[in-house]
Amino acid sequence: MHIRSRAAAAASTAIVLLVAGASVVTADVTTTLPPPVDFAYVRVLDAMTGMPALDVYVTRVATGTPPTYANVKYGKWTAYRKTYFTPDCVGKSVCNLEFQMAVPGEASAFKTDDIAFRAGQHYTLALAATGSTGPNFIRIGEMMSTPASTSIRFGNLTADVTKTLDFSAIRMTKSAHPSSTSASNVAYANVTTIRPVTAGPWNVQFGVHGSMFMARPVTNATLRAARRYTVYAIGLLGGTDAYAAKFIVVPNK
Repeated sequence: MHIRSRAAAAASTAIVLLVAGASVVTADVTTTLPPPVDFAYVRVLDAMTGMPALDVYVTRVATGTPPTYANVKYGKWTAYRKTYFTPDCVGKSVCNLEFQMAVPGEASAFKTDDIAFRAGQHYTLALAATGSTGPNFIRIGEMMSTPASTSIRFGNLTADVTKTLDFSAIRMTKSAHPSSTSASNVAYANVTTIRPVTAGPWNVQFGVHGSMFMARPVTNATLRAARRYTVYAIGLLGGTDAYAAKFIVVPNK
């Protein structure tokens, strides 16, 4: 017995059975296709020194449109939001969306950029700046599948593009392995690959590449089991005020 299928344009399939040379057509089997994914999951992280809070817009169509991410404070991050693709991206797996950052209460944005996102994927969009580049949107991809173990990676969002950073993380109790991990020469706007670690308390330090490590809050981080974390260095290297360089420890979700 042979089975032959014919796909109709409306996703309706007729199955034909050939029995002893005769064709017997069964009832149509109608399948419902899932709608195409036309959005990405995006959250915003504020690492912009000198500005305590920012509004972020996605494809703002008119003055007075409320911000997509409102009043994002320095060193904080938002929840993920579905960032829908524009009509120009129907049927496409990748879409360029216009992002704007503005001071709350001001109508005009001080930075606008087109950023490409892949449908169905998760991203952290960091707001950062250096003296030579000015404000930047930095797109960072996130893995959202359930991990088998705990891991960390290191990111450099400090405000000096001319200096690279070295990172070190040491477990504060020695009973587990691995008990340490590190990364060297991490440039501005870069994030390392993941490093497997164990759940528990960790001491994290960083410094300008080739120099001594500097302890900065948050230096002690308690990592949960089966979670992914990104440890970002933000702020002004050598600074002493509220924007002095420090760590923020950001879970994937």
